[in-house]
Amino acid sequence: MLADAIAAERFRLLRDRSALFWGFCFAPIVGFMMSVGGDLFLRFMIKKPMPGLGIGLVDQVIKALSSGAGTFDALFLMIGAAAVLAGDYRWETWRLLTPRNTRQNLLLAKLTVVGEAVFWSLVLTAVLSVIAAVIGAAINGKTFTGSMFGANGFDVLGVLAITWLEAMTLAALAALVGVISRSTMGVVIVCLGARFIQTILASTLRLMEQGQPSWKLLTLPVFDADLLRASLLDPTQLGAASGSAGAALAALIAWTIALAAAAVFLFRRQDLTKE
Repeated sequence: MLADAIAAERFRLLRDRSALFWGFCFAPIVGFMMSVGGDLFLRFMIKKPMPGLGIGLVDQVIKALSSGAGTFDALFLMIGAAAVLAGDYRWETWRLLTPRNTRQNLLLAKLTVVGEAVFWSLVLTAVLSVIAAVIGAAINGKTFTGSMFGANGFDVLGVLAITWLEAMTLAALAALVGVISRSTMGVVIVCLGARFIQTILASTLRLMEQGQPSWKLLTLPVFDADLLRASLLDPTQLGAASGSAGAALAALIAWTIALAAAAVFLFRRQDLTKE
């Protein structure tokens, strides 16, 4: 039954080209265009600064993936998530779906499809970053290197997994807000606000602390994801804080599960006649 619900939601999203483009394709495309535009600016306006430096393809991919759940990207990811998770409130179609499957399966299927879409959006980000690096090298006459900092393919996969999990905490929050507010706009505003507030809090609290991060910091998914990426790519720069990587990973997983469980719990008891 859950597999049927997932297949149905996947089909609906693939048919919804507007949500698919604006939610999961637009941000990677904008990043690609800005990268190429920056290379063109350097080539024709500043006349090739730093001509001796090469381009590390792996480094470019890691950089793009590390910011794949940033505030700008999160805005569009939440637009896509809102269309999937709260669109049935807007079009008043929940009552057509609930007789065909359990409410739990229907909402979990939506979350699963959002997770798939976020994953492919990050993959698109990685692919476009490689293409942008190749075009940039051709424009500025630079050479390629695998990585200038010793990174490899396993680091790319690790950063991809961490950023995906970071985005899924927002997706789980989107599911909860969608059930409570019954509004696609409410999902976008709350999730974007939560992402922005987390960024400010993480920066402020970290400036006030030394050594091991406190429990306050470890409850912020933004900080947890940054800590995990730093632990993977360069653990020596973290010092004593590198010992908190396990707690950061547990916190990200716990947030995702707890928010998704709360959304399912409330949805199973929701009166859909009040749409």
